[in-house]
Amino acid sequence: MDISTIIGVVVAFGSIIAGYLLEHGVLSALLLPSPFVIVVGGTWGAIILSFGLGQIGAAFKFFLSTVFTKNTPNPEKLIAKMGEMADACRKEGLLKLQTMLDDSDISDDSFLPLKEGMILTLDMKPAEEIAATMEADLETYMVKKNMEIEVFLSAAGFSPTLGIIGTVMGLVQVLGHMTDAEALMSSIGAAFLATLYGILFANLIYFPMANRMKVELKRQKVYREMMIEGMCLIASGKSARDVENQLSLYYHVFKNGQKKYKEGINN
Repeated sequence: MDISTIIGVVVAFGSIIAGYLLEHGVLSALLLPSPFVIVVGGTWGAIILSFGLGQIGAAFKFFLSTVFTKNTPNPEKLIAKMGEMADACRKEGLLKLQTMLDDSDISDDSFLPLKEGMILTLDMKPAEEIAATMEADLETYMVKKNMEIEVFLSAAGFSPTLGIIGTVMGLVQVLGHMTDAEALMSSIGAAFLATLYGILFANLIYFPMANRMKVELKRQKVYREMMIEGMCLIASGKSARDVENQLSLYYHVFKNGQKKYKEGINN
């Protein structure tokens, strides 16, 4: 797991808990099951109604893939592979791509768009047609992933509203205990905890999850654009050096991108 994820969770929740305890608050007073059930259950019930279980499962799968650095697109590997392909095609012709389709280093699903471009190139399609086809594939991929991100953005919208609903329900309970001081104080606490839970989950869980996915999707978009650019260059007969130098311009959005960008330009 990416260390920044762990640090973010610890700092966010730790700061809130520490601030509460500094004011001599009792932590157990913040832990009540009824407002939790109202907020979390209501939020995810609304999400299921909105998106369906399949879409929710895909959204969680996408999120989990973003918190593991091993799943992050590897531009160095892609550039090296496309340089190798360009070199092979210059020496042995475009048909060399046929034997490279089964290479183990591009067997991962993340290389499917690249394989699509290789097949189009083998069919002797012009660079413009290769680009148009791969860009259409990229557009549908972006729509799919943005729908998955929308699951958590919607959860962030529903959660505070469910918190207000829980608070109103708690205040109704308060009105029923006006003559019982002890029960009255307990009901007031439970009522406002629902609002707290709703805001907390929205701003410390759902929005950060969605934002993390947005950043990863932008990187994946650039990664796929590199494939499109590279295949068009290969189809146009460019050299391995030309391909590698051109694709190194995309480094900026990746980890240590500025350093790798400079290395790519200087080579």
